[in-house]
Amino acid sequence: MKRLRGLVGAILLMGFGWGGALAETFDIFDYTPPQGWKNSNLQGGVMLALQTKEFFGTIVLYASVPAGNDPEQNFRGEWKRLVAEGLGLSGEPTTEMGPPNGDYQNLAGGLAASQDGLNYVVLLSTFTGNGRVASILYITTDEKLFDLFDRFNSSLKLSKPKAAQAPPQNVARPPSNAPASARSISTPTTRFNDGWVATVENGFVRVARGEVVVLLHYGMPLPENMWVMGNEQDRVNYYWSRLVAPRYKVDELKVFKNDTCYFCLYFGEGSATEVATGARKHVALYISFDKGLGYAIQVVAPSFAAFQKEFPNIEAVGKMYGYNKFAVKAADLTGKWTSSSSAAGQYYNSITGAYAGMNAVSTADTFTFNQGGTYSSAHNGASGFVGSQQFYSQKYQGRMTLSDWRMTLTNRFKDQTETFEAYFEMTGAGPVLHLIRVDAKGIHYRLTRE
Repeated sequence: MKRLRGLVGAILLMGFGWGGALAETFDIFDYTPPQGWKNSNLQGGVMLALQTKEFFGTIVLYASVPAGNDPEQNFRGEWKRLVAEGLGLSGEPTTEMGPPNGDYQNLAGGLAASQDGLNYVVLLSTFTGNGRVASILYITTDEKLFDLFDRFNSSLKLSKPKAAQAPPQNVARPPSNAPASARSISTPTTRFNDGWVATVENGFVRVARGEVVVLLHYGMPLPENMWVMGNEQDRVNYYWSRLVAPRYKVDELKVFKNDTCYFCLYFGEGSATEVATGARKHVALYISFDKGLGYAIQVVAPSFAAFQKEFPNIEAVGKMYGYNKFAVKAADLTGKWTSSSSAAGQYYNSITGAYAGMNAVSTADTFTFNQGGTYSSAHNGASGFVGSQQFYSQKYQGRMTLSDWRMTLTNRFKDQTETFEAYFEMTGAGPVLHLIRVDAKGIHYRLTRE
């Protein structure tokens, strides 16, 4: 443990001036990879690895994620996600607060482990700032790498997260160069069994039941200067001023304040007067963030009591985005639809702790639907440990039929007929086609028109 404290201190008390030009950029990190280390891209990260017969060492830089302003809370969340759950290690880490790196506060912690006489160290270094937390994970069996870790940290420079400026319009809109036919669908209304009715409108999906109306706004970027710590009020105000204020004059906007949080809630509400009619309403706004975009859900109810009846808690408002769902018609499908995805995982020997390689999966799928009810599809991918991956390529063509939110495709694998749940999700760039295998829910294609 004394040795571990020395390592933590070495990482935290470093300077920021390792000589040489910065060679790589990932997410908010600028860094210089150690010479001779293998560089691999992961889903949501970059891994640098060195393995010999005597020892191994790994450095993993993870993409920053939205977070609150408490470095200790963020460290605990990242430790649970990346070490306790990701590596299966138990025990409390030794932690120490470090000096800031630009706008980011550093907090590092580590754990020394021993299995079958083999000693190794896991060190997690987190950086909290600009409304995000970014993490670096270090693992080694040899203390000779401690100095290299120190020099690697010395090369780090952290920048502000990149986010596009929001458009001046009140709502996010589809790209102007996309044809109207690519952004519209034949059935823009869905009547759900529980009484909610969803309708596609310009810039959002309107969902209503009784006197309660919910607007599911499409993704809108958050300006770069809004990615700051402790900004629940600022973020809610930003979206409220663009989406709600033009139509409703609020008496007092009450914004939910997170105490400490890893995945924070952004929610505001208040009694308001409708500008056009003078009618009194209760208005609420819930915002979730994904890949730099804010997805706002606006609720308008005749009273606070009516709002509470439909939404007893904040999380219930967030679930309303599941009503962005519309039926698929053959006329909407003609053309090519594509998707691609990738994922990777690192493996370590559960007995020795030694690095055991990286397993990666990547897929690319294309569906072409023709007039007259025929289709063709191509599915390409690779899976397995890097260096010995297995590749596949499959092509099919046959008949396509639609009925009751389902799509049936003939001549699939081994000439079988496959049935999919089929629906459209509307976005600012047009519809996303969801195809989910009825007998294998894990097969879920999310396709956009090419």
